[in-house]
Amino acid sequence: MEVRRIRRVAVSASALALTLGLFTIATSIGSAGAAKNVKTPGVTAKQVTIGATVPLTGIASQGYSEVAKAANAVFTWVNQHGGINGRKIKYVLKDDCYGTPGFGCTGNPNTVAQTKALLSIPVFATVGSLGTPTQDSVRALLKANGVPQLFVNSGSKDWNNPKVYPGLFGWQTSYTVESKILGQYINAHFAGQKVCFLGQNDDFGKDGLLGLNYVGVNPVDSVMYDVASLVVGGAGYFTPFISKFQAEGCKVVYLDTIPGATDAALGNALALGYSPQWVISSVGADPVTVDAAFAGKPFPDPEIGAISFSYLPASTDTSVWNGWMRTVLSNDKADFPNFSSTTPLDGNMAYGIGWGVAFVEALKAAGRNFTRASFLKTLTRTTFQTPALVPLRYSATNHQGLNGGYIVKVKSASATSVLDKTVYTTGSNKASPLVITTKLSTSIPLWLQ
Repeated sequence: MEVRRIRRVAVSASALALTLGLFTIATSIGSAGAAKNVKTPGVTAKQVTIGATVPLTGIASQGYSEVAKAANAVFTWVNQHGGINGRKIKYVLKDDCYGTPGFGCTGNPNTVAQTKALLSIPVFATVGSLGTPTQDSVRALLKANGVPQLFVNSGSKDWNNPKVYPGLFGWQTSYTVESKILGQYINAHFAGQKVCFLGQNDDFGKDGLLGLNYVGVNPVDSVMYDVASLVVGGAGYFTPFISKFQAEGCKVVYLDTIPGATDAALGNALALGYSPQWVISSVGADPVTVDAAFAGKPFPDPEIGAISFSYLPASTDTSVWNGWMRTVLSNDKADFPNFSSTTPLDGNMAYGIGWGVAFVEALKAAGRNFTRASFLKTLTRTTFQTPALVPLRYSATNHQGLNGGYIVKVKSASATSVLDKTVYTTGSNKASPLVITTKLSTSIPLWLQ
């Protein structure tokens, strides 16, 4: 989620990191040759070690703690089926609590320190680290050490800057692309109705609002909330915003919110007797995560009926990937000891599996002998078949990741349904048109089955 996004930490390079950086820059980024006679950090004859900083505890752990674990379920599955090109994958997770102390954090709420700990192992790359501000804070550190920063869990446009950060890659559809697609849906189905906007006061909310504006959705009121203030003030921090939306007669409310903020917005509206049409970014719309705040209450889940977006198959979709994902999660008893045939497959699980598949496919395509530089070239020259609804294609000039998906509706406290099978793609700038596309083949590569 977004996971789906709190303040930055200062970067200071240690002597060890600098030494490692000089070595890896010279051997990895600077040379795309085979790895037969070059030692690639994090790679041995039998293992590839990768790592990530993620919120396993603390303010952003609700739902998001599952993401990297779900990716690890893919790695566990692959390892149990012989590995890739003769190697197993070791995935090391460091709990950075989203860079925020307190709120149940038992890890080290310092993304820079936790990233340095990964460098000291060393890791071949960071894969699937979460958060825009947290990952922005280590871009320079990872670049200086020649360490690829792959599949950052965030829809920020920050990840698409290959000239400055050649080793940095996003994965999910950008916030702007998502809101452009949802904005077109608002135009088609709620024409003439007042729209209000509530978004996080960073790239998440700002890029999302920009996408709405690009397609002609101009909210009558736009509020950017502060996560720290929400945590300190509780759900009551949102009361003035939701009350104002109600007074202004907004029939549609668009949320660019993390799950806890989604809960606060829905809870306030419920208390006020306000029931607009909710349109919620995929970052904060996962029904299993959001419903946790309303479970057992004597009223229906207020999120049911909300419109959202997905770049992965909806939980009620007939995609063969959904069945495969359930099998993979059931197999990983270390990360998902209680997952069973009746456990809902939530969006955070699917998200982690999605980029987990992308990594193993890239690793397989890179061959037995690879360097960091040759691996990055493989990323930009390959189209990957993942659970995503659209092809995952990177290039020398595009490191953003996915560029589309379809519209979904929250069907229940644990499921979403597809409004139709139309898959849209577009770019993050205003001039990029919305294009109706076809899905990538839904078949699962034989070697993953």
